[in-house]
Amino acid sequence: MRVISKGCVLTSLVLFSSAVFAETTADTNNNQANPSAETNKQNAEALQYQRSVATRQAQDTEPKKVYEVKTLPDYQENLKLGAGTTKQNYLNDPFKRPTIITPGITAAETWPIHYNRAPLDRSPKDKSSKIVTLGTGTPMANTYRFGPANALIVNGYPYFVDCGEGWFRAINRSILTQKNYDLSKVFVLKNFKYMFLTHLHEDHTVGLPSFILGPYKWGATSERIIYGPKGTFDMITNIEKAWTQDVQEMVQGSTHTSPEGGTAMGADIDPAVEFPGAIYEDDNVKVEAFRTSHGALRYTYAYRFTTKPDNRVIVFGGDGHYSKGLVEATKGADVLVIEGFTWKNLKDAPWGGDDVKQKAQEVSPYHMFPQQLKLIQDETGVKEIVMTHEQNYSKPDNFDRLGLLKEMQAAGVKNIYSAMDGDLY
Repeated sequence: MRVISKGCVLTSLVLFSSAVFAETTADTNNNQANPSAETNKQNAEALQYQRSVATRQAQDTEPKKVYEVKTLPDYQENLKLGAGTTKQNYLNDPFKRPTIITPGITAAETWPIHYNRAPLDRSPKDKSSKIVTLGTGTPMANTYRFGPANALIVNGYPYFVDCGEGWFRAINRSILTQKNYDLSKVFVLKNFKYMFLTHLHEDHTVGLPSFILGPYKWGATSERIIYGPKGTFDMITNIEKAWTQDVQEMVQGSTHTSPEGGTAMGADIDPAVEFPGAIYEDDNVKVEAFRTSHGALRYTYAYRFTTKPDNRVIVFGGDGHYSKGLVEATKGADVLVIEGFTWKNLKDAPWGGDDVKQKAQEVSPYHMFPQQLKLIQDETGVKEIVMTHEQNYSKPDNFDRLGLLKEMQAAGVKNIYSAMDGDLY
């Protein structure tokens, strides 16, 4: 195993972000039959704001190559499987519509009637590596989507990316519900070792105590190693301090558990350079990190994994919008795992302001709108996109589980899927 802690500069390109949109005002009227003049004015102002952002931020004026992405042979078949449903929901949970819709707690996207398909296997049959979307949720309290978490399996060994709420339970659920691949042979205690954090927001990291201590309680003896932005080392150190009594009791109590395996190491990616390059390498994978842009966070990363046995290039983009780093990370990739945010129904977003213009201003520095994702695919030629962390807002009576997927397709994004917990890619 070769670990590269400092990394190397891949390019001197300056970090760049933009919010490029080519939507019409009709796309933002939330399907209203007769939008008011005030609504139309707000929509127009929102678009004007987006274009001004693009103008201010477009530092790189050199012509960009636009890749032609062909539809994959099995794409339509996989889409059909994803649109398939069961009579009620695949967990058969009862449902009573809440009398009060509380943002973040009882929104329509959390209702069991909208989770009417089981996990799918969409992984290429001629490749041995697998992506598992362990958790596809957002900060919203959603019983049917665990917090953001992924695993890349290479040679039967897992490399984890992000650690959202319910990480340990997501491992269990994926094993029990993915019928096409025996994950019980992969997710064994000795294999819970490497974690890569795209950024340090709570919804991507709150599962870390379980990643560190959950396996330890059941006999894991390997130390967990967690790579991430500046602040990762401090976060892991403080988690260990917070649960010191837990580990001490296991060692000193009647179980006399060995302290081996009850520790973790946080490894900060060098913040001094824009594109740190290779941060980890072993016989299975090479992992490269690229600076991205997500809100006011100074250090956020996309990870580009190159799998050595079957030569796949898989990028985990985390949260964020169009950025130079994300484009560099994704060039020529086979798969991009990335978030998505509705532009068509931006007005229905429960956060970001009181009108469309304000929501556009507040949301665009954080998240990926359809036209931005189309731009990334055009500039990188990424063959397939797996969308997680979907912010698919609408009025409760109009909610469509595949609404954001359809919006992405309408924007011209090709070979894109709406992932659910436990899917394989």
